[in-house]
Amino acid sequence: MKKIIGFLGLAFLFLSGGFYIFYFYLPRLEEPEGLSIEVKTERQVKEELGFSPIVSPSQTVFLPEPQDTAALEQQQEKEAEDLQAVLDQEAEAARRARKSGKVKYAGAPIPANWQTMAQKVIEINLSRQVLSRWENGQKIDENKVSTGKKSMPTPTGVFQIRNKTQVAYSRKYRLYMPYWMAFTPWGHGIHELPIFRSGKREGANHLGKPVSHGCVRLGVGTAQIVYNWASVGTPVVVHY
Repeated sequence: MKKIIGFLGLAFLFLSGGFYIFYFYLPRLEEPEGLSIEVKTERQVKEELGFSPIVSPSQTVFLPEPQDTAALEQQQEKEAEDLQAVLDQEAEAARRARKSGKVKYAGAPIPANWQTMAQKVIEINLSRQVLSRWENGQKIDENKVSTGKKSMPTPTGVFQIRNKTQVAYSRKYRLYMPYWMAFTPWGHGIHELPIFRSGKREGANHLGKPVSHGCVRLGVGTAQIVYNWASVGTPVVVHY
């Protein structure tokens, strides 16, 4: 009898451990990356990856003078902490809304004159898998993207850039996402091709194909251009 009880106890511990790992560590495949965002400073990313992914190879970067480095790092850490608090609040609100069954992944209706609804507008065409930048009613460029796969589509409608950070880390998917710009309250964002903890980057051959978890992935260099051009509040129009 003791052996049976002991065996059942071990089985219970094993199953409990498996459930804990599955629920708290492995990715929840229905959850966009932005619901488990951790804001990273450049120093943190360098320590974890061994390099900084926020510097595009085609551009020259001037580092601050040595005496300014400490103050700059303190400022970055404070800004990261403030943004982290906002992101955590939004993620918790999104989870509560989804649990209540009231979440409908859709933005505001798209007006006929959306190209001129603001000085700057980001357009994401899901059928063509391209992101276009519009300024003063004129398209200034377009670039290939990778949007949400069939089981986790990128929502359509009119949104806006909600927040920005140079490097975001998805705890659920264990991915670094340079040039992160959230555009829905449910965890969807625009970002550069993600980087795994090993330092390997998602392949550029995925651009033009809907394979993401709902986010909009841009290529290296292009993401930085869009990030620097757009500001918090910039409209994002997503359609087929």
